[in-house]
Amino acid sequence: MKRFDFDGDSIALDFLNTVSGMRGVESKENLQSWADLAEWARQAKLARTAPHGSQAAYQQAIAIREALHDVIRAAVEQRDPPAPSLAAVNAWIADALAHRHLRPAGGGRFTLEFDRDDAPLAFLRPVAAEAADLLQVHLDLVRICGESEVGRCGWLFLDKTRNHSRRFCSMKDCGNRAKQRRFQQRKRML
Repeated sequence: MKRFDFDGDSIALDFLNTVSGMRGVESKENLQSWADLAEWARQAKLARTAPHGSQAAYQQAIAIREALHDVIRAAVEQRDPPAPSLAAVNAWIADALAHRHLRPAGGGRFTLEFDRDDAPLAFLRPVAAEAADLLQVHLDLVRICGESEVGRCGWLFLDKTRNHSRRFCSMKDCGNRAKQRRFQQRKRML
């Protein structure tokens, strides 16, 4: 069973981070099939069991993920997103939110829940809602891993540290690699 990393502090960013390395340079697709996507959904606690789907649904999920990446990355870099990517993300978010309804929770209270239907990508609806929230409210906390400066990691994460000083997607991987590189550079200078 493939293990996925959830270091983005946001399920929307964790979805984007299913591509390792730097997109377009040296990247590795971690969702290579519907089975991988279904296992990611299970590990992300978006589905209790691995959802059933098809190759077409898998390709749609990957297209959505890449469009969302284009939009969030452009926003973080303070530039306009590509129009087709923004249109795809808007359609995905609108569809997801159309499937969210108030349900009585007892005692005069309500919960806002997503429909539980047979749509193959229904498990991605909470990801769409969080992506909308991220783009609207928390965009100033989205960071690109510091290892992107040396072309090693393009992962995005939500910086929830008190002083907003988090630099790496993961200290155990990228942060450690950066420390080792700095140590080697200092050693060479001696």
